[in-house]
Amino acid sequence: MKIQQPSVLIPDPCNNPLAYYAIRCLKQANSEFNINVIVSSGQILDHNEWLYFYKYSAYIDNLVVSENSMNSLEYLDEVIRIIETQGINLIFPASEEGFKFVSQYRYELSKFCRIVALPSEENLDAAFDKWKLYLLLQKHNIPTPETVLLKEIENISQFNYPVILKPVDGSGGKNIQKFDSLEEENFQAICNYPNDAYIVQKYVPGHDIGCSVLCQDGQVLAYTIQQQLGLTEGFTPKIDKLKFVHDSAVIDIVTKTMNVLKWSGVANLDLRYNSQTGQINVIEINPRFWQSLMGSLSVGVNFPYILYLLSNNISFERISYEEKYYAKFHRFIQDAFNGSLEYSLSDTNVKYFLSDPSSIFHFLFNKLIKQKLLQNVKSIFYLQFHKLQNVK
Repeated sequence: MKIQQPSVLIPDPCNNPLAYYAIRCLKQANSEFNINVIVSSGQILDHNEWLYFYKYSAYIDNLVVSENSMNSLEYLDEVIRIIETQGINLIFPASEEGFKFVSQYRYELSKFCRIVALPSEENLDAAFDKWKLYLLLQKHNIPTPETVLLKEIENISQFNYPVILKPVDGSGGKNIQKFDSLEEENFQAICNYPNDAYIVQKYVPGHDIGCSVLCQDGQVLAYTIQQQLGLTEGFTPKIDKLKFVHDSAVIDIVTKTMNVLKWSGVANLDLRYNSQTGQINVIEINPRFWQSLMGSLSVGVNFPYILYLLSNNISFERISYEEKYYAKFHRFIQDAFNGSLEYSLSDTNVKYFLSDPSSIFHFLFNKLIKQKLLQNVKSIFYLQFHKLQNVK
C-alpha cells in the first residue's frame, strides 16, 4: 500500500551514515516521502563528512541544525516545533542516539505525532546494556558466552582464556580487546579499565553471522541473515562484502530472543557460530538500524519502509529475500582483479551513489580537504620540531 505524502522527522547525531541509509530506503519505497532531519551541532565535529551528505543530498527535504544536545529538553522543544510546523506524521530515529532520545521522550512526543514502533523502555535498555542483556539471555536459556562484570572478578587467573574485554555500553566493535592468556601486560591492561563499565566474556571460536529483524510484540515479521566476508580489523565489523543466506538455526534462536523481549520495531543481532560445539550464540543486540542496511534493501527487504508501515498500523505482505552477495564498489574491483568475482556490479553500492551525485561529490571533496589540512599540520609540526632540535 502506497502512502500519500508521508512525512517523517529523523533526530540524529550526524556521526554515522545510518540515518542517510534509512532515508535512501524510504525514498526508494515512495518518492513522495517528505524527509526532515534535525542534527545536534553539539555532537558535530569539525569537517564532519556526514553533514555534507545531509546538506547536499537530493533525498532530504528539510535540514535543521540544532545548537542543543540530543538529551536536553531544549532539543525536545525544537523537535516538537518541527513536528507542528512541518506536519510530521512520524518521528523516525535511525541511530543509537536517536532511538534513545525517542524512547526517553516517547510519552511527550506521542502527544504530537506517532512515534516509531519500539520495545518497552526496560527491554530497549537491556539491549543497549551488554551486562543486562547477558543476564536476560541466561535467565531464558538462550545460548550466549559466559560473561562477568569486570568489577566482580576476584581472581582473574581463574578465568578460562581466551577472553574478550568489552564496554558495557558500546557499539561498532570499539574498545574491545581479546586476551589469549594471563600475561603480565594483559593483566595490567585489564586492571586499568574502569571496572564498572566493562565486562569480560569467554571468547567463542568460530565465525560471526548477523540477523536483522522487524518485529511486533515479539513476533518476527521480516528478517535477513547475512555473513560478513570482509577482512576484519580487530573487532570492528567489516561489511565491504556480505552474503545473504537462509539459516533455520539462526532464525530459530533469533525468534526465541525477540519473543522473550516482546520486541517491537527493528534490531540487528550479532551472533557467533561455535566451531567446536556447533552452537549459535547471541552476542549482542543493536536496537537501531545497521551498516548493512543497503544490503538488506538490495536483496529485497526495505526495513525502514516496513517499519514506517508497522508504526502506522498499515498491513503488508510477508517479505522474502534473495540469497546473494552485496559488496561495496572497492571490494568489487578487488574481487575482479584477483579472479574471485561471484556477483555483478548491480549487486554493489554503486547504484545508490550514482543516484545522489551532489552529496557524494561534497562528501569526497570535504574528506580530501580534511586530509590535506591534516597533512599540512603534520608538516608544519615536523618542521618546527626540527628547528627546535637544531637550536638545541
